[in-house]
Amino acid sequence: MTILFPKDPIHPSKPDPDYATEFEAAANAGFRCALFSLEALRAGDARSSLAPCAVATESGEWLTHRCWMMSDSLYATLHAGLVELGYAPQVSPDAYAEAHYLPLAFTSLSPHTADSRWMEGRDEESAWRLFRDLESDAIIKDWVKSAKHRWRDACFIPAGTTRERFGEIFQNFLAARGALFEKGIVFRRFHHLAQLCEDMKGQPVHEEYRMFFFRGELLAVTSVQGDEGPMAQIDKWTSIARKFASPFVTIDVAREVSGGWLIIESGDAGVSGLPVSIEPEHFFRSLRLRTAV
Repeated sequence: MTILFPKDPIHPSKPDPDYATEFEAAANAGFRCALFSLEALRAGDARSSLAPCAVATESGEWLTHRCWMMSDSLYATLHAGLVELGYAPQVSPDAYAEAHYLPLAFTSLSPHTADSRWMEGRDEESAWRLFRDLESDAIIKDWVKSAKHRWRDACFIPAGTTRERFGEIFQNFLAARGALFEKGIVFRRFHHLAQLCEDMKGQPVHEEYRMFFFRGELLAVTSVQGDEGPMAQIDKWTSIARKFASPFVTIDVAREVSGGWLIIESGDAGVSGLPVSIEPEHFFRSLRLRTAV
């Protein structure tokens, strides 16, 4: 059983420094660890991107991934290359896209997530009509991410915003996402979330939790603040995770000011970051136990 990690561009025999701790933890848990070049993959050289990755030890060897986010087309290219090497990646390209892109995940998350509108592309006039259709304060994002680090000028759009001001926020958002822009535009109805504190830049830190699931069972969750937190409703979150085609997904939830819980987003667990409160050793031991079943 193999876990695929991105290699260090400077030292290709080693994992990317940001994944070094996870690489070691996965190996300690009993996984075979392999490397690939995300830079070569992004440059369109799929064959050389997998040069650091050895051929599977047996035909159809089990494999999953821990790496940076990538588009669905990039993941499909990686998936095809791994199959050629004899691996059986656990997450298909279609399953990756479903968990990664909000518009594809929305049916599985509704009605426990914010009302949303979306479109493909980045046409400003079409986006303006979409925003007005939502008729509420909104968050603008692409199909994967927002620019919440620029909350006032590239993320939050109050109801009643003028067309001129909307255009400014819209263009700021596109600039903030730059080459990382994914697929199209999404507007999400704004909900007031419970705030824990503010970060060094004065941005609010909300009571939010990331849950990792494998084969429909909880692997790990961010440390709970105070009471049971979202774990009091773990049956609900588990049932939602099981709606996805992918066996390896994340669900992020946040407490609302009203006390209820809101799903913020889902994600492919292979490209979702581990919160600092989830120890890599615990994460990979839990995953190893699940894969042995």
